[in-house]
Amino acid sequence: MGNRLIHFEFNSSDPSASVAFFESALGWSFTKWGEYDYWLATTGEDEPGINGAVGLAREGTEPHTLNTVEVKDLETAMSDCEEAGGSCSPEILEIPGVGRWVLVREPGGNQFGMMEPVTA
Repeated sequence: MGNRLIHFEFNSSDPSASVAFFESALGWSFTKWGEYDYWLATTGEDEPGINGAVGLAREGTEPHTLNTVEVKDLETAMSDCEEAGGSCSPEILEIPGVGRWVLVREPGGNQFGMMEPVTA
């Protein structure tokens, strides 16, 4: 079985406006995460789908969407991606209490994240 998409992220030039838009237009609810310009989105409860977030686009980047895939072993998944013709960021981000995350670019130019979650 494949690795599943577990999280989406809308990187916005104005996260507050984006949050207000998604609340009004789509009925999503948001909770601010920590002290960051980052809001966790709950998109529903009873239907299939995933939750995500809205965050501030990093300086020098345009607003964009970034999806994250869950993997069991980050280094193995990175190696598999590189063998398949993709490239991975050399920087692995440690997110306390959440897991380890890396940015990947596939041969067609799309970027996505891979997350090895913290195991209990």
